[in-house]
Amino acid sequence: MKKNLILLYALLSLSLSAQSTMKEDLSKLFLDLDLDLAPKLMIANSLLQFEWGANRGLMWTNDCKTESNDTHTFITKFGKHPFIESTFKKGILTVTQTTEEMETDVFSIHENFEFDNPDDMINEYNRLLPVFEKFGYRVKNSIVQNENFETKFENTEILIGSEQKKAELTISYSMPPKKGKNKSYHLIILYVNQVKD
Repeated sequence: MKKNLILLYALLSLSLSAQSTMKEDLSKLFLDLDLDLAPKLMIANSLLQFEWGANRGLMWTNDCKTESNDTHTFITKFGKHPFIESTFKKGILTVTQTTEEMETDVFSIHENFEFDNPDDMINEYNRLLPVFEKFGYRVKNSIVQNENFETKFENTEILIGSEQKKAELTISYSMPPKKGKNKSYHLIILYVNQVKD
């Protein structure tokens, strides 16, 4: 009986430690935002300087009426990131929540890194994946290639959480068109704090 209790305690400690690490790494990924808070409180408790804006919107209800559904956006720029080793031109962090999502505490965070070259972008993508894939209970990767089998777009969706509350972390990058003049390379990270499986 005593051995079983010790084993149970050890497993529980490992589980709590893994959850703590996941929470810490996700917060660090989004520049120390507290992901347990609603966006307004999250921004108020951050050391970053955010700009706020709202876009007016409408949504259809089940009884075919329209209701206001504004989108509230908090945005900031940054030049350094704890997970990114390569030099990037600029970083933008956006926290978004609609009026409807406020009722259920749903929000999304969007992080965009702009690189000068594809190697840095792809290296950072490959460096981030193992850090966060280990927290996922389901990982889905998709790749879009051109006729020469060169990758144009790569996307990895990581479902994180428990039966009660699931979140989704998506890490992706895309290559600009070869004929285009604008040669910027974007690594995108999207986090949605509550999703349906």
